[in-house]
Amino acid sequence: MTITSPKPADSGFFHSFMTTMAKPAATAALALGIGLAGVLAGTPARAASDQQAIKFVEDLGAEAIDVISDKSAGKSAMEDNFQTLLRENADLKKIAAFSLGRYVRTPDQAQKAEYLDLFETFIVKVYVTRLSDYNDEKFDVTGAQEKGSKGREVIVSSQIKFTNGRPPVDVKWWVLREGDGFKVFDVNVAGIWLAQEQRDQFTSILNSNNGDFSALLSHLKEKIGQAEKGNVDAAMTGGDTSTN
Repeated sequence: MTITSPKPADSGFFHSFMTTMAKPAATAALALGIGLAGVLAGTPARAASDQQAIKFVEDLGAEAIDVISDKSAGKSAMEDNFQTLLRENADLKKIAAFSLGRYVRTPDQAQKAEYLDLFETFIVKVYVTRLSDYNDEKFDVTGAQEKGSKGREVIVSSQIKFTNGRPPVDVKWWVLREGDGFKVFDVNVAGIWLAQEQRDQFTSILNSNNGDFSALLSHLKEKIGQAEKGNVDAAMTGGDTSTN
């Protein structure tokens, strides 16, 4: 199955959406031709950007494994630590806006704020529950390739290796340069870009409810409740919450 990689939203309303959110305070880069790849590999600025992105993902991966492997911490503390990690290292506002697709203009100011809060809680609840069974994994970064020509996006490739003999999982990180550092925009696990998958689910809910944004908010609350009960498989599936 071919997965089309998502693109960050453009300016305009998206910029307004991000500004409003700031107030309250889950296809990789196309392979370049051999000749061009050889030239770019020798470009110091590009190589430096790749190395910085690799270091960012190495540190983030190690920190994430520390959080989910700490069985001395209760689930609530693990969720708090994971949430802090997300806020510091992922562009949650941009991911949340992207996940709305063409419906990014639909919510009013109050709905935007509630949506961002629910979106963050949803990610934390689902993935902490899903990852809490992992123990003593090894995280290896295997390479990086700059995406585009502006030096602001890098795809970093990595593998999670398991000590129980389970086959390793390939993970790609789409990171965006922000200031002097990087933020995660999307993560590709076993060939699926998670933000793209989330957008497909959310727009399906909105399509089924004639664009009624309250239906998506209700859907997120339902999925958070399922995750809290440990029913992660149900929480991670789309499932229309239709009012028709």
